[in-house]
Formats: sequence, structure tokens, C-alpha cells
Amino acid sequence: MKKLVLLIASAIFCLSAVAVQAQDPQKKDTTGVSQSQNYRQDMTVIKSSEIPTGLKATLQDAQYKGWETGTLYTNKAKDTYVVEIKDAATNKTKMYRFDASGKPLSDN
Repeated sequence: MKKLVLLIASAIFCLSAVAVQAQDPQKKDTTGVSQSQNYRQDMTVIKSSEIPTGLKATLQDAQYKGWETGTLYTNKAKDTYVVEIKDAATNKTKMYRFDASGKPLSDN
């Protein structure tokens, strides 16, 4: 009888361990490419004089202060532009995506 109770308790313990593992899987990045590199993959660096007028107008907003010294990228096939601006106060780089008319794009 004791062996039966011990066997059932062991089985319940093993099943609960498997259930916990199934609920909390470890997610690993197996791509070898960080997110910051992904958006630049098909982009080319451009000069500020090469961006469309509509985007230049959008970048005049205070939110994009420092864009003139930032890094600008374009993907002509998608007509998408990326602006990286380094914040001097926090020493962090912010990334913004736009279409050719200057409309901000979401990061989907």
C-alpha cells in the first residue's frame, strides 16, 4: 500500500513539473541578428539632402531634434525611411520610421 501511494505521489510530481515547464517556456533568439540590425538589413545610408520634402517638414518637429546629425536610411523598394537620432542627454539612440510623405510608421 505504501508503495502504491509513493508511486502515485511520484507520478503527480512528475506531471506537475511537466505542466509548469509547458506554461513557462524559455524563449531564445535563434536568429543571431538583433532587432536593431533587422530594420537596417535592406536599407542604405543616405544624406539629409536626399530625403523627401514631406519628411523634412515632419523632422522639423521638436520631437526629432538632432535629426540633422543622425543617421538616415532608406529602402527605395518600400519607400520607407529610418532616422536614428542619438540623445546626448541619455546617450541612447532613438529610431523613427517614416513613409516618403513624412508620415510616421508603426513598428509592426
